[in-house]
Amino acid sequence: MIKDTDCRRPPVWQTRSGLVPAWIYNQALILQHAAPGPVFIPLRYVSVMAILMEREWVFCDYIGGRIAVSVWHHFATRSRDDLHEGVTCQMDLFSPEGEEILRRLPMEFHQALNNAVKKSAEKRRHPAQVIALDTQLRRGQNPETEH
Repeated sequence: MIKDTDCRRPPVWQTRSGLVPAWIYNQALILQHAAPGPVFIPLRYVSVMAILMEREWVFCDYIGGRIAVSVWHHFATRSRDDLHEGVTCQMDLFSPEGEEILRRLPMEFHQALNNAVKKSAEKRRHPAQVIALDTQLRRGQNPETEH
């Protein structure tokens, strides 16, 4: 698994406003809150690694020399009134090829996030413990005999 966030960024070819669907943004946020640092999500179909950081998401072509394809940043989370609403952001593209990847990205990103959320939940799952709620029972006293 790649753990290095170093991804070369060529000059920005185009910047545009974008809308991250709620189902993608919310899942990414869940993963970010569960991790101590950047979250790495491999997007195999488009041969890109998504690197989710607090202020930006970098989509990096790790096969073609670790070059950024797109960077999403300036997420306007305060502009949405409902968790089911998308989040606007700025999307930097570094080449016309990035535009093609951007068209295919939402479904691939969503599937990869689903898998990552499931794996993250499995890692956090702990065996259940029974905890005595009544302090008298924990001390070995029977509250019914005290009446």
